[in-house]
Amino acid sequence: MRPTIEDQLHGAQRLLDDVATDPELSRDSHENLANVRRLLKQIGRSWAELLPFYLNDNATMAQLLTRHDVELPAAAEPGGYDVAEAARRNAELRALLSGVITNLPDTPDGTAARREITEYLVRRIEADPS
Repeated sequence: MRPTIEDQLHGAQRLLDDVATDPELSRDSHENLANVRRLLKQIGRSWAELLPFYLNDNATMAQLLTRHDVELPAAAEPGGYDVAEAARRNAELRALLSGVITNLPDTPDGTAARREITEYLVRRIEADPS
């Protein structure tokens, strides 16, 4: 279907390129345009990877939370291509995980759980396409 997201991002980049050549722009405006162009490039590189990342991360986090006896709020994983719903669910699960971390006991089991969660979080940061 046209225009694709990539088409729209490239179109926005072209418009910004045109504006950036305006000799009357202030230094701050040039800096802001450069930042917007950089953000659009990042979005172009990462948008298609976000839904698979969120779906995988949500499943992994749900398993981790369940192992720590956290009752998950009822919510179906998004069907189709609902990135916003997957991101919302991801934020919800991360909040629950934060609660688990805060309440871990200062025992060998708590230390093992902290290590497991830390290893998960490192992997998550490395895999996050955003």
